[in-house]
Amino acid sequence: MLQPTPDALLALLTRLARGEAVAADECAELLGIAVADLDDLMGVLVDYGVRRRRDGGLRIPGGLSLLDAGRIGALLAAELAAPPAVDVLGVVGSTNDIARAHIESGRTEARSILAEAQTAGRGRRGRSWSSPVAANIYVSHVDAIGGGLDDARGLSLVAGVAVAEAIDAATGVDVQLKWPNDLLVGERKLGGILVELILAGAGNAYGVLGIGINVRVPAHVGAAIDQPFIDLTEAVGSSIDRNALAAGVIVHLHRYAAAFRSRGFDEELQRRWQARDPFRDRRVVARSEQGELRGFARGIDASGALIIETSAGRVTVGAGDVSLRLEEGA
Repeated sequence: MLQPTPDALLALLTRLARGEAVAADECAELLGIAVADLDDLMGVLVDYGVRRRRDGGLRIPGGLSLLDAGRIGALLAAELAAPPAVDVLGVVGSTNDIARAHIESGRTEARSILAEAQTAGRGRRGRSWSSPVAANIYVSHVDAIGGGLDDARGLSLVAGVAVAEAIDAATGVDVQLKWPNDLLVGERKLGGILVELILAGAGNAYGVLGIGINVRVPAHVGAAIDQPFIDLTEAVGSSIDRNALAAGVIVHLHRYAAAFRSRGFDEELQRRWQARDPFRDRRVVARSEQGELRGFARGIDASGALIIETSAGRVTVGAGDVSLRLEEGA
C-alpha cells in the first residue's frame, strides 16, 4: 500500500479539516504524488474519514478536529491558577527530545509539548512507539521535581496514576497500570509512559513525563502492531475529543507533579497506584539480563520497585531493563 509521509498527510488533513471539498490536483500536490496515484492512497485516507467525490476531489464529511493550543490553553486556565505553557506541533521526531532540549537550554518553566505525529517516538527500553498522524495523544510534560535524581523515585508510577485518573474522568474507562509504565484496558495496551530525568541549574531535577495514548488507531496502523492493543474510541464506543482529553491529562500531570514535589512517593500515591494494578497477587514472570524471576506479584515498595514473592522469598525488582508478564494461566 502506498504510504504518504507524515508531513504530507498532516498537510492534507489540515486542508480538509473544515469539511470542505478540495480538488484532486491540490490534494495530490499536498501529498507530493500524481493525481493518478490518489486511488492507491485511499486505503490510508479512509481511516481518517476522507471520502473521494465523483469529481475526483476529496472531502472529510463533518470535518476533522486537530489539536488546538488555544483551546487546550483555555481549558487549562479554567482548572489551574497557574497553568503550564502549551506548544502544539505538527510532525516531530520525539516530543520528549524537544522537552529535554527546552530544559537543557535553560527553559525550565512548566510546559506541555504535544504533536500531531512523531517519527521517532519511543517507549521504555528504547522500543519504538507507533505514532500515527492526527489520531492519538502524544504529550511530554515538563515539571520541576525538586532536589536531585534520588528524590525522583516513583515518579513514573505517579505519572501513570495521573494519566489513568485523567482518562477515567474524561471517558469513564477504567484504566489499569501494568508495572512500571503501561496503561491497560483489560489486558490490552492503551498507552505508555516514558519518564526522563534531567539535572539543570543548581542541580535541581526536572521530569519529562512522556505520554502516549491510543485514541483512534487507524486500521492500517493497527494491522502492523504486534501486541494486543485497544484505543479509547473502541473502549468508549464513540468518538473522543482529543483537545479535551489532552487538557485533562495535562491538568492531572501538573497537579500530581506538584504533589510529588512536596510529598514524594508517599503512602497515598502508592495506594492510588496499587488500586489500579491488575497483576497484584497473580503469578508473573519478570525477565531481565540478569535472568528470570517467577512468583506472585505483591505490589510495590516505597521506592516504586516491584515486589515478587518467589519460592526463595520476596525479591524487589527495579524498573530498569525488565519485561513483566503474567504467567500462563495466572
